[in-house]
Amino acid sequence: MLKRPGLVFLTEAEVRQSLAMPEAIELAERGIEADAAGDVAGDKFYMSVGDNGFLKPFSGYMAGEELAYVKSFSFFEGNPAKGLPATDSQVLLFDAGTGLPVAIMEADWITGLKTGASTGATARRLARPDSRVATIFGAGVLGRHHGDAVDHLFDLDELRIVDAIPEAASRYVSEMAGKLKAPVRVVDSAEEAVRGADIVVTVTTGSAVNVRPEWVKPGAFVARLGSYQEVAEELFDTADRLVVDRWQYVSYRIPEMVKLIGEGRLRKEDAVEWPDIVGGRAPGRQSDSEVILYVALGIWGEYAAILPEAYRRARAAGLGTVIRGG
Repeated sequence: MLKRPGLVFLTEAEVRQSLAMPEAIELAERGIEADAAGDVAGDKFYMSVGDNGFLKPFSGYMAGEELAYVKSFSFFEGNPAKGLPATDSQVLLFDAGTGLPVAIMEADWITGLKTGASTGATARRLARPDSRVATIFGAGVLGRHHGDAVDHLFDLDELRIVDAIPEAASRYVSEMAGKLKAPVRVVDSAEEAVRGADIVVTVTTGSAVNVRPEWVKPGAFVARLGSYQEVAEELFDTADRLVVDRWQYVSYRIPEMVKLIGEGRLRKEDAVEWPDIVGGRAPGRQSDSEVILYVALGIWGEYAAILPEAYRRARAAGLGTVIRGG
């Protein structure tokens, strides 16, 4: 009888012990550089589940790595009313030599870590290096990871946090104030939050228009990262540059873009893909006054670098439960 490799289960608590944000940012950078060089394979698709929500299977492999991954992500908007989380993520890791599974990881936390690290790596190249004020819309897990990332990379005078639920914003301040170098302040008005900010990040699960072009400071970097409308459509017209992670995915998924494309106001040639900037095929920031709008839903390079390393570090620390012997 053929012997299958062992299969390890890592809980969310165990995954949390594997990586910190500074390490994740460097891994994300390595992953996107590999992606830009054509050394990462991957794909994803969205599958609607009736009118309830969607599932998003997501795969990737970086050349030379020992492990490949398939990640699942679900979003069901009505879950909180049932006392359930709106999103959930799981990861399967496979031996790259045999294709056999070696680990199952709970992945809500590391999804947020990767997304924050990825945005941080992008901001390091596209935001002004002298950025002093950052605003984050969304006080959830993703908002915490993004606060961690921008606080690590920039010498901030202030981090502004905005959330539709005041209690969530207050919890953010109480939990993050002692962890971050920058002072954290709750701002109730979207306009106040955006005006004067050098970095603006939207990571919400709602469809509020949080950013309008007349509020955006010259030279600002705006990262629009949610699945539903988060910025005014006019921002796509007024921004000096539109950078997307992959046109193939954001062009049919981002509501603002779908509308503008349908009206003939936005074309593929109006955008620059982020891997082309990293690979030197397109320029990065070209002036201190340039407003850059970055739209992303996630690509596979960063995960291809982060997930295997998180698994290796967890196992080296003796974490995980063997659920099938080798």
